[in-house]
Amino acid sequence: MDAERACVDYLNACCVGAPAYYDVPDPRPSTLVVVERTGGGAGEGPTSRPVLDIQCWAGSRRDAALLAQSVGDALADMPGAVENVAHASVASTFRDRDLESGSPRYHLVCELYANE
Repeated sequence: MDAERACVDYLNACCVGAPAYYDVPDPRPSTLVVVERTGGGAGEGPTSRPVLDIQCWAGSRRDAALLAQSVGDALADMPGAVENVAHASVASTFRDRDLESGSPRYHLVCELYANE
């Protein structure tokens, strides 16, 4: 299963408040979500345990936090909505600013359990 594709498609279908992408598009919208697989490995049998970094960008720190909350809420429902996803949880949340633009963003570190 392509965990990035499944997550991007799911978040776009959920209308979390901003479009979700695999990479930061050019030109970059002021509010967006970027999903990147940053780790994880094989589980037992035909399963995988991908770790995703979900970046929630917005024009202000508050708006980025609200977007991150919306994304986190949507992820809680992902196992019932996306075939082959048995578990989705937010393991960590942190904030930073993009080094190039200075835009505020929050990161959600998400762990999935998926059937291949």
